[in-house]
Amino acid sequence: MPLPADAIVQVLLRERLRVTALAATVARDAHTADDIFQQVVLSALESAAHFNDTAHVVTWALRAARHRAIDFARAKQLRPLPDEVLDLLEAPGDDFGGVWTDRGEALHQCLGRLTPSARTLLQLKYGDGLTAPAIAARLRRSADAVYQSLSRVHRALRECVQARLGVELPTAEAEGEAAT
Repeated sequence: MPLPADAIVQVLLRERLRVTALAATVARDAHTADDIFQQVVLSALESAAHFNDTAHVVTWALRAARHRAIDFARAKQLRPLPDEVLDLLEAPGDDFGGVWTDRGEALHQCLGRLTPSARTLLQLKYGDGLTAPAIAARLRRSADAVYQSLSRVHRALRECVQARLGVELPTAEAEGEAAT
């Protein structure tokens, strides 16, 4: 018996972070990943008669997001990730749920509240994989200014996530001290 549409939507919303993360990893663009997730939800609802259990919905959604993100990456002439990496991203794993899903959702919301210049900086650093000196050259700023800006953005994101979750997250400095 096929799953009802509301059950499919619930599963996809529960797995939103995972599906979006896979798409963002391949497409290297958070906004595109969100668009891909929305397309996957619509396609899933159109194909609702084919889903008999929630595991099938998740597997299908990950595969659909993967293919849509690969199409986007090809169109942007981005170097593709090896199939082995993509297979690992799709592989069934531990259900992190709870704190990881909450933290990821909080981070996603906080990223959406950043200024356009802060989002551009993060896109250049993490989406395009540029180094701080390369970003500095592109933005016609000093490397020190880029490092300082990245530090401020990281701090703002950490504080925003902490506020949304109501918990204190460890800082990079505190994690480094704990390791020594």
